[in-house]
Amino acid sequence: MEKHGIENGTAVTLTVGDAVIPATLNDNMAAQDLISRLPYTITLHRYEYDYCGVMDNPMEYDKKDEHNGWKNGDIDFAVVGNYFSILFDGEEVSESYSNMITLGRIDEDLSVIKSLGNTIGITVALAE
Repeated sequence: MEKHGIENGTAVTLTVGDAVIPATLNDNMAAQDLISRLPYTITLHRYEYDYCGVMDNPMEYDKKDEHNGWKNGDIDFAVVGNYFSILFDGEEVSESYSNMITLGRIDEDLSVIKSLGNTIGITVALAE
């Protein structure tokens, strides 16, 4: 599957129960900070457009990487609130959401993400 334009990315897996979802992290400062923490486990809650959870420690990031909005399938860090999120819907209305930093992308059909429960434990790890 296409890697959504991420060149020189780091292949990871997102594991939720028996589901193993391939993804690619980009090479910005925030993604590199996340990579240094792997394997990283966090509890996420389902909302209208995403799964989101508060990270236990803020990530280091470069202010120049902040933007508004997302593309469906993005893995993002929301600077305000210290949120880790997996965005599966709402791309067309996302411009009103600011202070987002894209960490990477899901490399699989998003129906797998959409079918997960309301509260999930997810582990991000380097792909083998």
